[in-house]
Amino acid sequence: MWSAMSTYVLLVLCVAFFAVNSLMIGWLLNFMASQEGMPVGMEDVWTTASTGATDGMLIVGILGVMVMTSEYSSQSIITSLTVNPRRAMFMDAKALVLAAVTFLASFVGVLVAWGCAWLMVHGAVSTGTQAMPAALPWVTLLGVPLAMALTAVMAMGFGAMLRSTVGGVLCVVGLFTLLPSILQLAQLLGDRFAWIVSVNNCLPSRALESFIGAGASSFANSMGAVMTVGSTQPFQPTWGWAGVILLAWAVAVYAAGVAVTAKRDVK
Repeated sequence: MWSAMSTYVLLVLCVAFFAVNSLMIGWLLNFMASQEGMPVGMEDVWTTASTGATDGMLIVGILGVMVMTSEYSSQSIITSLTVNPRRAMFMDAKALVLAAVTFLASFVGVLVAWGCAWLMVHGAVSTGTQAMPAALPWVTLLGVPLAMALTAVMAMGFGAMLRSTVGGVLCVVGLFTLLPSILQLAQLLGDRFAWIVSVNNCLPSRALESFIGAGASSFANSMGAVMTVGSTQPFQPTWGWAGVILLAWAVAVYAAGVAVTAKRDVK
C-alpha cells in the first residue's frame, strides 16, 4: 500500500476535492445570498464543508480497489499469504489499515473544507444556528470520514473479488456514478416507475448524500433533493437509515470479497 505512489496521490486528491467543492459551493452560496437575499445559517457552512464527499467517495473507492489488486499484479499476495496463511485475517488487517488511513485523510479534508466554507460564507450568515440540527457538526466532522472509510473497505471487496484494477475501478465508477445517474432518469417516466427511484435512493452514493446532510434544511442539501415522480414521492431514507444502508453495502461487498479470497487460488 505504502510502496505505491498512487496511494499518496489519491489521498492528496481526496483532501483537495473536499476543499475545491467547498470553495465552489461556498462561493455560489455567498453570491445567492448577496444578490437574492437568500437566508444563510450555520447549517449551510457545515453542509458546504461536506459537499466534497460525493467526489471523495470515488477517489477512496479507487484507492480501496488498488490496495487489493496491487497485491495480485505484483504477486506479493503469495508472500503475504505465506507469512499469514489465514486469508480472512490478512484481509481484515488490510481493511483496518485502509479504513484508518482513509478516515484520517478524509478528516483532514473535512477540516480544510470547513475552513474554506467559513472563509466564503461567514460574511453572509444571517440566521445563526436556529435551523441547524444538533447532530450536523458531528456528522460532518466524524460521520463523513467514517463514510469514506466504509466506502474504501467496500471497494476493497470489489478488488478482492475481481483481482483486476480495471474491473474493480469500473465497478466502483458504475455503482457510485453511472448507475445512479441512469436510474435517476426514471423520474421522467411517471408513477409506474417510482420504485426505480426508490431503489436508486438506496445505492451507496445516494445513501451517502442523505447521510451527510443530517436532515438539515440547507442550500447544499436542496441541490440533491429527491423530486417527486408524477404524484408519487419515492422512498427516501432518513439520514440515520441512510448511514445504515451505506454500512450494509460495505459489509456485504467486503464479506463477499473475503469469501472469494478464502476459496480461490491466489495464482
